[in-house]
Amino acid sequence: MLTPEKSLYLLWDESHLWGLMLWRALEDLDIPFAVTSASQVREGLLRRSPPAGFLVPGGWARLKADTLGSSGLKSIREYISKGGRYLGICGGAGLGLSSGKASPCLDLCSWSRKPMDERLPNFSGHVRCLVRLPVWNQSRRDICLPVWWPSQFKSGDEARDEVSVLASYLEPADDFWTADLPYSDLGNPDVYRWEEIYGINLDPAMLAGEPCIIYGRLGRGEYVLSYSHLETPGSAQANQLLQELLWTWMNRDRSRDQQGQQVSTWDLRNLSQAWEDHVLVWTRQGLEEVIELGRSHFLFYWRTPWLLGWRRGVPGAAVNFLYAMVSQALHHEPAGRVLSFWEKNRHDFARNADMFLDRLRSYLIRERLALTLAQSSPESSSDMNLQEEKEKLFGNFPGYGGLYARLIRPLDRMLYLLAQHRYPC
Repeated sequence: MLTPEKSLYLLWDESHLWGLMLWRALEDLDIPFAVTSASQVREGLLRRSPPAGFLVPGGWARLKADTLGSSGLKSIREYISKGGRYLGICGGAGLGLSSGKASPCLDLCSWSRKPMDERLPNFSGHVRCLVRLPVWNQSRRDICLPVWWPSQFKSGDEARDEVSVLASYLEPADDFWTADLPYSDLGNPDVYRWEEIYGINLDPAMLAGEPCIIYGRLGRGEYVLSYSHLETPGSAQANQLLQELLWTWMNRDRSRDQQGQQVSTWDLRNLSQAWEDHVLVWTRQGLEEVIELGRSHFLFYWRTPWLLGWRRGVPGAAVNFLYAMVSQALHHEPAGRVLSFWEKNRHDFARNADMFLDRLRSYLIRERLALTLAQSSPESSSDMNLQEEKEKLFGNFPGYGGLYARLIRPLDRMLYLLAQHRYPC
């Protein structure tokens, strides 16, 4: 096993799909790492065995902070200030920013998130970016970076914080979407009409020149906060950026064979099955039926082999997360601790999955009617009775709850045990 100072730690909690993506990326890019949890951080892991870098994937920053607690947040800050390195991706980037009134963060700098009305609140796909990175041979590169529904940075006191912008947005690439609209199909006059209907900013012109990745120092340590998902499968330029940054942190040179590596395609519908479990197999089949039902009613569509698209207001991300996690759980041969955990939770999971899938089918048909009559949003359905059912299924936005939480939590724990068995601290 590698010693901590020659490896990286991946924080698992409250990452779901994004944790799986970063796990895959580190494997494919031949980057040594270990999987850790918020409880281990709270108990002093970073003090006892400081790694070469601490990686926090996407997800809700607030939920990550809640899981870490004040002692976990303090532990990460102390690790960085004593010479550690922190990479936060999307939600992990948000965790690194300054605390809000009701949302504690790491306060690595005075930068924060832009308010909703000052930013583009719902965009995804690739964006051409101007990148200036000291570890690259060239200090200036115009590359495409993937973003999946990020927030945006609100700058603070750059001089005091020693913050610099490593990447800034230029313009959308061909696969860029604003909300549930493919931008390349829209004309500029149409964007403003859609904004009137949706009630949110939709014009990506407001991204031009805005920071996408920032870098700063805290004490003797450093951090990179990236709203780009550099671990995205098949995004070669982003993958190269991630690989070069992390290899630099570990003071290791890449061999010629390792140059140009990228994260492999992640085809959820065709993942091989490593073991047989009738509950997981049945749940995966049920989710595939739900996705097909949504596709037939123009609510879901496949954007990439790993990513669903969905009509605005439809909780497609949650369905995507469940499908990815069930598929990935079947893809890995379970070890003893994993099987023991699953045996204790299989019955309740099966009962909750049965209720969830049955009610989800009905909900999607009703949502199709509601969307035909009026616009829904991620926050609420246009039909108040339907909104109550949505909350029972998925909980309140932002965040999650309901029957969905009863499924995602045991799945997440199971995958954590699988990952930690393969990459223990």
